[in-house]
Amino acid sequence: MFEEAAFMAFTTADLAQVKRFWVTLLGFPIVREDENYLMVHACGFRLCFDLPDGENHRAPGSDGVIGLQVKDLDAVLAALGNRGVVAMGPYHDHHGKWAKLLDPDGRSVILTERR
Repeated sequence: MFEEAAFMAFTTADLAQVKRFWVTLLGFPIVREDENYLMVHACGFRLCFDLPDGENHRAPGSDGVIGLQVKDLDAVLAALGNRGVVAMGPYHDHHGKWAKLLDPDGRSVILTERR
């Protein structure tokens, strides 16, 4: 019945800041954008960031946690640090090695190292 995930949508207060974080700092390509939303291709799925519309997109930052898997967490954190991205971690727990970033709306972006 269902073929594939089309996108995951999140609400943002500031598209320019979201674009700077996801495209400029993290390096994900833009799929499409207009004055009300930005969609990026992130590790095999599409993330869509929309301005509030009072219907589907409500309070910025109140929705979702984004998880991205990386091959070498230390190398990724070093590269992101060179771009000015501040990460919390790395941490080690029963899930493995991980770190946390915050996007411009305070949404958690969890980076996990592939085991």
